[in-house]
Amino acid sequence: MLQAEAEWQRLQELCAEQEQEHSTSVRCLEESIHEKEVQIKELKETIFELEDQVEQHRTVRLHTNQTILDLEGQIKKLEEQKLNLEKQLKALSRQMKDETEEWRRFQADLQTAVVVANDIKVEAQQEVRGLRRRLQEEQERNMNLEAELEQLQGGRCVSRRQQCDEVDSSDTDGSPRWCGISVSQTGSPSSEPGATVKSLIKSFDSGVHTVAIHSSTRSPLSGIPVRTAPAAAVSPIQVPSCLPAHHGSHLTCMDLSYKLPGLSDDLKPSTLMRKSPSLESVIKTPGSLGSRTASLSYPKANSKLSVERKDPLAALARQYGGSKRNALLKWCQRKTEGYPNIDVTNFSSSWSDGLAFCALLHTYLPAHIPYQELISQDKSRNLTLAFQAAESVGIKPSLDLSEMLHTDRPDWQSVMQYVSQIYKYFET
Repeated sequence: MLQAEAEWQRLQELCAEQEQEHSTSVRCLEESIHEKEVQIKELKETIFELEDQVEQHRTVRLHTNQTILDLEGQIKKLEEQKLNLEKQLKALSRQMKDETEEWRRFQADLQTAVVVANDIKVEAQQEVRGLRRRLQEEQERNMNLEAELEQLQGGRCVSRRQQCDEVDSSDTDGSPRWCGISVSQTGSPSSEPGATVKSLIKSFDSGVHTVAIHSSTRSPLSGIPVRTAPAAAVSPIQVPSCLPAHHGSHLTCMDLSYKLPGLSDDLKPSTLMRKSPSLESVIKTPGSLGSRTASLSYPKANSKLSVERKDPLAALARQYGGSKRNALLKWCQRKTEGYPNIDVTNFSSSWSDGLAFCALLHTYLPAHIPYQELISQDKSRNLTLAFQAAESVGIKPSLDLSEMLHTDRPDWQSVMQYVSQIYKYFET
């Protein structure tokens, strides 16, 4: 019994120890389970966070791929632009080279023109000096002739009065007389006055061309025809309207009318019996008529030139005929002939797209207008190029660009005024 009790007690103690161990292990397991559950929760949260990060990375990757595609498209566009710019650069280089060559040719032509102009100027100055010398010589000769005429007139004034008085008292004389001056029938002069008459007529007949009496001369400075006084106006001897033609007579009515044309009714023998003050004023100043006529001839030519300068369209209208508007329109049609897409029929709709302006200015400023690159649909570029090209040479833009862009039928008067400015600048 004692052994059994001892064995039982030992077994109880063993069971207690095992129970205590089991409870301890259970507590450890429970703590471990709790820790595992906490770890599981943490892992689940980590999984959720990782899934979110994955989604974010996918979104970022898609955005990055799209950005890459956009950048590739931009790269292609930039490459195309680069090619276009290279082409434009080559074209501009060629154009610059052509313009440089043209400018060199222009400078050479300009230098040649300056040299020629200087030569012409020197020749013209020499010619003007020569003409002035000739004019001075002719004026001196004219003054000498005037002095001679005054001397002859003063010396013969008294004798002419006496001879005219003798005509009234000697109506029965057989030989023809003219204011007391006998006309010889034998071919030789019978008195000194008759010889003087013939010598005067011969001198006027031979010297009339040298002193420019009763002839159409030209002013040496202007080239304008000047009508000078007739020989009868400066002759101190009055010629009758009808003189009998005897056999052997040297002075007949026909001869005198041929040698001294332009006789008026005031110079008939009936008026020669008295001294005419108006005739004396003409005789004393024979060069006054030519100078007055020349002074009247200058303003006519100058006024014509000044009118053409003030209104160049008037000369254009005379050239083409019709009104100034139609003449300017015909001029525009002639200048733009051969340009594509140009049909100038009026001053309104034909100019709305700007191509007509560009074509017109391209004929004068080809470097400013790249006409081959222009199209009628690009109104803004066409008008801008045209206005800038015109303004670069000093033609002020009188048209409103915004108004031209928003209408297909601009005001024809404004367009015509602007085209007139272009014509006046380049053609006058």
